[in-house]
Amino acid sequence: RELAGLRATLHALPQLLARVPHGASALLDMLWEALHPPRDISDLLVTAIAEEPAVLLREGGVIATGFDDALDELRGIGANCDAFLLDLESRERTRTGIANLRVQFNKVHGFYIEVTSSGLDRVPGDYLRRQTLKNAERFITPELKAFEDKALSAQDRALAREKQLFEQLLDQLQTHLEPLTALARALATLDALAALAERARTLNWCRPAFVKEPCIDIEAGRHPVVEARLAETGAGAFMANDCRLDANR
Repeated sequence: RELAGLRATLHALPQLLARVPHGASALLDMLWEALHPPRDISDLLVTAIAEEPAVLLREGGVIATGFDDALDELRGIGANCDAFLLDLESRERTRTGIANLRVQFNKVHGFYIEVTSSGLDRVPGDYLRRQTLKNAERFITPELKAFEDKALSAQDRALAREKQLFEQLLDQLQTHLEPLTALARALATLDALAALAERARTLNWCRPAFVKEPCIDIEAGRHPVVEARLAETGAGAFMANDCRLDANR
């Protein structure tokens, strides 16, 4: 989820950049520069992380579909198992001419092709006997065996593949730690500046003017916390105060 959040942040950067003044001050210029991380970070996260990733990596569903062919194949085995069996059954009926040929699965014997006694004389040579029944024989082919090996372990292998891909993704992001750290600091600084600006406007604050001589010269100074507390309790209005300090007094 953290990487999905980072992806969303990178996606929103153009909108933020449009509102950050460039050339207004040295600080804002530094922040503006930090808001330009390498484009390939965003591209990598878009292609690698699912739109709505799982909370925990061990649950799967973190890596996006289309990012890795091997992972997509493993996921497809679990999702399209029935479709594969129906397709294989149709192809084998056409190939062998055995109309009542069936491709099935059970937890004891796994996947198999069942042929009744009436069709045993048309069984191809690549059919390997798996089980003998009273009125039928069950076979397996190299294609079905390969699918069985994949299907029975597809989920575990998919989770293992996701973990491997996720670790590889983190390794790739390691090379971008410096610009990502600079980006995080820039966003935090802008957040603080924006909060101060909002408070200044809402509470009618004014910014200080810096001068060369050492002094503090405040006219009608207010205490924001005390002022707000008095307003909440109705204890009266805050009395503004002047404060003048210089090198002599």
